[in-house]
Amino acid sequence: MMGISQLLEGEEGESLASPTKGDRIDLNMPSNQVDFIRKLKDGNDKPVIVVMTGGSPITMPEVEELADAILWVWYPGQEGGNAVADVIFGNEVPSGKLPLTFPVSANQLPDYEDYSMVERTYRYMTSKPLYPFGYGLSYTDFRFNDLHLDREEIAADESLTLSVEVKNSGEYAADEVVQLYVSVPDAEGNQPLWSLKNFERVELKKGTSTTVSFKLDRDDLEQFNNEGKTEVAAGTYTVHIGNASPGERSDELGARVVSASFQVK
Repeated sequence: MMGISQLLEGEEGESLASPTKGDRIDLNMPSNQVDFIRKLKDGNDKPVIVVMTGGSPITMPEVEELADAILWVWYPGQEGGNAVADVIFGNEVPSGKLPLTFPVSANQLPDYEDYSMVERTYRYMTSKPLYPFGYGLSYTDFRFNDLHLDREEIAADESLTLSVEVKNSGEYAADEVVQLYVSVPDAEGNQPLWSLKNFERVELKKGTSTTVSFKLDRDDLEQFNNEGKTEVAAGTYTVHIGNASPGERSDELGARVVSASFQVK
């Protein structure tokens, strides 16, 4: 059981008594904890499961390399122990997804005084994170097949329906969070790489599948122009559906994402 506590981060309560009044001076995992994991792994052939607590990202590439499994539990409350035990001993199948991005190091983050969106949040980050937005493992395996768009071209004020088959191809009944991201035309080079537009949690028994459908309309396709007004630009749009945000790191971690494109005239 490792990580940080509310004594080290926060905006009220005990954190205000910390030397930095609840602000973190860096994003690193405490070095003595990393050293302890190294000692646990030395000469040990049994799995080491690291249960991490915290309320914000921790840069922990060493833990990623050393641990056989990482269970991120935030600040879980009085039933946290029972919840952790249920996951570790297989009574429950995990299905949580990260609502933020874990960088490899603080060097990937923009300067605090830089108010542009360059490299800020999963929508603009071009370097590979440690764990991407929307990522989370399961004890089973889900596949995404047959992504279908009901139209290949629409006008700016029209809608589009897309559907995908989700199959539980693993050995356990479980939930999966199906996520929809959209990439818009970017003639000026200042639009997000992709943005989460919708998601749906589905429950599937092993070996079964279901079809998940989403509807995209003008609100989902709008972007801001240089005058600060919203518009739907003509051009090629790409939709991504899977169990994590798109990107190279998601692929490396085994996330499943399927994509397709359509035109706005």
